[in-house]
Amino acid sequence: MTTSWACTLGVWTAVVLAGAGGCAPPAQRKPIEMTPIGTVPNVPRTADDDTSEGPVTSPNSGTPSPGTAAKEAACTGGEFDALDDALRQCDTPMPRSGEVPGGMKVKLDVRVVPSTPSTTPGGRVDLVVTLKNKSSEPLPLYFSGDPSPRFEVEALDAKGRRADLPTGKPPKAGPTREVKASRITLTPGGTAKVRLAWDAVKTRWAPEKAKTWEGRGPPRAPAGPLPTGKYQLRVVLPLIGVFEKGELDLPKVPMEVGGS
Repeated sequence: MTTSWACTLGVWTAVVLAGAGGCAPPAQRKPIEMTPIGTVPNVPRTADDDTSEGPVTSPNSGTPSPGTAAKEAACTGGEFDALDDALRQCDTPMPRSGEVPGGMKVKLDVRVVPSTPSTTPGGRVDLVVTLKNKSSEPLPLYFSGDPSPRFEVEALDAKGRRADLPTGKPPKAGPTREVKASRITLTPGGTAKVRLAWDAVKTRWAPEKAKTWEGRGPPRAPAGPLPTGKYQLRVVLPLIGVFEKGELDLPKVPMEVGGS
């Protein structure tokens, strides 16, 4: 047969060429494979497909978080020009006994330099306290306070008694607060400084300040100038495991309170 004609059946059409007999069946379509929602085909990945941004730190993975590393770096150095400010940012858990270094007598040097060797009754003296790491290794220093470390100056008379304390029975101490710790690490030869001010005044007990008092012991308030005479100014440093063990003595500096 040489005649070409079309056969149509439902949804398909076949063209019969010359010499063909009848209508040829349509080509079979490949079934569509359905992929469940939420699945990803298992296609091999290459190096170019890696879009990760590096390792991810998970809790308790042993890798310090960026914040922890930055804090450690900020609290370690060779020069802390404002130690009291640094300690407010360098909080740490209370150290165990084995974490506090010993041998401070040969590792740590503490000095106090006053702005003047004498002052008038009621006058003010500025003090600079310097802590220096004399060792060849990093030296961690732990401080405590409630709620933060405090540095205070005490005036001692010629007999070593507190000349700035009131007489009479003291009131109850201020509210009890949680004692917290701070830590800095001095690199070899590194120094940390704190600046304090001392007023040549006597004090009185101040029970009215009991709720707001943040000093050591019962609350006090100024009560007139100190008498003229020679004194020793003793700086109280809240270092953990140093002065209470007798490894070092609290630093002192002579001060004369003269006439106006």
